Amino acid sequence: MAYDALLKVFDELAAYLSAYNVISEGELVLKIRESIKSLLTDAERADLETKLNGTLEDVIFESITSNEMFSLFSPDMHTRINYQGEVFYCVPTHRYMSNELEDAFLRWARIRSPPGALTRVVKDFMERCGYQVENTESKNDHIEMIAVKNKNKYRSKHIFIFPSITFVPQFVDEMENSEAKYEQENENVIVVPTEKTPAPFISFFREHDAGAAMIWVADVEKGTIDPFIGDPGDDDAIEANFANPEQARKAVSVWARKMHFLNL
Repeated sequence: MAYDALLKVFDELAAYLSAYNVISEGELVLKIRESIKSLLTDAERADLETKLNGTLEDVIFESITSNEMFSLFSPDMHTRINYQGEVFYCVPTHRYMSNELEDAFLRWARIRSPPGALTRVVKDFMERCGYQVENTESKNDHIEMIAVKNKNKYRSKHIFIFPSITFVPQFVDEMENSEAKYEQENENVIVVPTEKTPAPFISFFREHDAGAAMIWVADVEKGTIDPFIGDPGDDDAIEANFANPEQARKAVSVWARKMHFLNL
């Protein structure tokens, strides 16, 4: 009976995975955990872990992502791919397309960096810097807010919060090419979360331009913000509240050198 219960988990996972040809390791682990919790009783789980001699999440993950499936009903996604510092899996017979890999990365970015958590970090940071946060608005793929310094609308920042820096290039292109562009009275700031490795940031720095905006990096777990691109100017409160003010000065220096060479 225990294996009949496990079949329900495999059926749900197979249906979920069939909707995507590529899935990140993080999303797969999360889905396995959710399926076990929703479909198995505590007694069924305990019985299975005794019979399989291991933690059920680990056993199922190993069955799906390795050549050692312990059940014919286990989905097979043992082809491993590294992309942007994350690990992804796809079915061995699937010749994945780059857009599917990109979609899987962005899907995982939305899951791992909930908009609400990022927004709280940014709001707390701006308030520590003496700003009042106004007009927070959710868009399709990002959140926008206006932060005003000492109720002075001429000393304000228009902040765009994204779940990953990989969303930023298209956004910057669209804004630069639109008639509206960025509001001239505001300083524009793009905020993105930390990544598992520096790879996405290195890729962005080498291949893209932030336009008129600064880019800051938020660490949700630590509740901190650090600079990546751009100069906060004479706003000493911003620099003082970065987790690493020295990094702020280095970021400005490196970005300025890059822009100098691009404009030669």
